[in-house]
Amino acid sequence: MNKIFALGFIISLILVGCSEPNMIGLEVQPTSDNIIVSSTDFDNFISHTESEDSLRSDEAVSLILGEITEDDVFENNRALFYTQILLTENNIDLGSNPIVDSVILSYTYSGYYGDLQEFSSLEVIELSEAIHKDSIYYSNSEIINANFPINLVESFSLNTDELAPMLKIKLTDSLGQKILNYGNEALIDNEVFLQNFHGLAIAAQAQNTILYLNPAGTNSYFTVYYHNDNSGADTLSLDFELAGDAARINIFNEKNENSIIDDQSRIYIQSMAGYKAKILINNIDSIKSLLYRKVINKVVISFDIEPGTQSDYEAHQKLVLVRVTSDGDNVFLSDFTIEGEAYFGGNLENDGYEFNITRYFFQLLNNESYTNNLYLLPAGASVNANRTILSNEIKLQIYYSKL
Repeated sequence: MNKIFALGFIISLILVGCSEPNMIGLEVQPTSDNIIVSSTDFDNFISHTESEDSLRSDEAVSLILGEITEDDVFENNRALFYTQILLTENNIDLGSNPIVDSVILSYTYSGYYGDLQEFSSLEVIELSEAIHKDSIYYSNSEIINANFPINLVESFSLNTDELAPMLKIKLTDSLGQKILNYGNEALIDNEVFLQNFHGLAIAAQAQNTILYLNPAGTNSYFTVYYHNDNSGADTLSLDFELAGDAARINIFNEKNENSIIDDQSRIYIQSMAGYKAKILINNIDSIKSLLYRKVINKVVISFDIEPGTQSDYEAHQKLVLVRVTSDGDNVFLSDFTIEGEAYFGGNLENDGYEFNITRYFFQLLNNESYTNNLYLLPAGASVNANRTILSNEIKLQIYYSKL
């Protein structure tokens, strides 16, 4: 367990008393009226970094693909995904004797983490098992591909042009011919097609590149180009979409490094089923004594990024703070659900994160059903690859007025 000492309680003495939190405009209070009480006599926080077992990762807005192996702290971080491909129209007629010309899978990418480099290798495999849009999947889901173990990639290229950011993959003709050989009977609609073709698993190897692919992007498509007895020299196309109702699942590798979990000197947060931090507020009785016959106006908890830890990998733009109920469930704080995101905070500002936890703190002191357990989590953990290293000095600021 990592014992963390708060830097201090910031106590505001306000001349006019109030009966409810947040009724006094603290922003107009002169700095000279603040009294800082040292907390060196209190072990106010215990924090512990934990490995995230898995995340729900189906129907994600972004599909994450790539790998980072050069991070000396978090070590290997890898993402692949499963996806269906869907017909763009029903009752397709392929004509007589359709013969494949080429097969292209393309994705627009909307961003990346690490460096924008070419993948060292890329693998596309046909799924042996069906995936379903109306099912729930997690980031450790495994679809066995024993029936189709062959890599279908012939070549690929990464276009780094900002006007048309795109990963373009040329797949084997055999895949396209297999789909054409299903015949018109399998192209009546997507329900019938998916009974024949379950989808694709897509993985990549890289040193320091994780792409955020946009299945709804302008250059996101799967197309089988072909000709038939009637087309002559003209090339026809059988088009599929990758967004819409297509089932999609992000898959992440397991992270369980003892060097991170056992480190008591810092707090580690990582997306992609990486790491989260459990925060315990200690010495509640001492805090109650300090606040006896006083009205709480505002309570803020803040976390600072460890200096020098963003030189190669950017920290999260936003973190999330949730509480643990007496039943062991994680729920949002009422400061967020009632007051809103802008009031609650959590955005990265000045190399730190600040949360307004006034409502939660009041309940913690007055409601025995409230636990003192919180979790600090990455926002958008299933759609970004960020990681954040925080100082172990958690700060708690309590603003109050005397009755």
